[in-house]
Amino acid sequence: MAEEASRQLLEDAKRYLGANEFSDLDITCDDHIYRVHKLILCTRSQFFANALKFPGKELEQGRIELPHDEPAIIKLMIDYIYVAEYEPLLPRDISKITAGDARPKHSCRSGHMACPNYGASRLVCHHHTCGISCAFTCKDFVCDTCYPPPIIIPGPPSQLLTHAKLYEIGDKYQVSGLKELSKFKFELACARYWDDGMFAEAAHHAFSTTPEDDKGLRRIVCKTISEHMGLLKKEDVVGLMTEFNGLAFGLLMEKAEKNGWLN
Repeated sequence: MAEEASRQLLEDAKRYLGANEFSDLDITCDDHIYRVHKLILCTRSQFFANALKFPGKELEQGRIELPHDEPAIIKLMIDYIYVAEYEPLLPRDISKITAGDARPKHSCRSGHMACPNYGASRLVCHHHTCGISCAFTCKDFVCDTCYPPPIIIPGPPSQLLTHAKLYEIGDKYQVSGLKELSKFKFELACARYWDDGMFAEAAHHAFSTTPEDDKGLRRIVCKTISEHMGLLKKEDVVGLMTEFNGLAFGLLMEKAEKNGWLN
């Protein structure tokens, strides 16, 4: 019942997305005009709430200008503010995306001394058989048949950069929940498109637009490279490692934690 009520609330809000009816504020970006509703906008964004709280040009003219942002990204931000989602949409049943997580425990703890990873408490794929061949037929406890685990996320590789930009815009305009959703989508997209040229471009955007203490996307980039060290052979990834010292250190820490070097 509660779930249906929440769904209906989102549907009602979606009905007013881009509609003139009851709109009382324009957001302009380049030559684009987005008609919005202060009640919805200010409830979801502290930045806009503060901008309209006191008398000023924005309040008097009923218009907020965002001249330095990309219209397409602002449009997606507004979509999220109204319906708590943005393109590409996630399937309603999230379990379809992470179906590969339901894996059995690593059986080496039962006494397979022949396995070089004996004693490790990890989840493995269903095809994994512990034994002397572990190091040759598996990568990080996942066999060649299943690696990488199937992750069904819709949309093209270009979404990597979209998620990184929305993470930035969510922080800039203090949009409730947008950073968390874009981070989640970015991680899923990295798992699927790590070998695409867009990965390095999105990683560059993530590192160049976030402070060093914001580890959200940075940690995902480090984790992705750590899981696919062959990326270090790519010229654009080498450029990232050279430009951002934090990436090189983050990758080192990721490998150290993964291999128990810090114990």
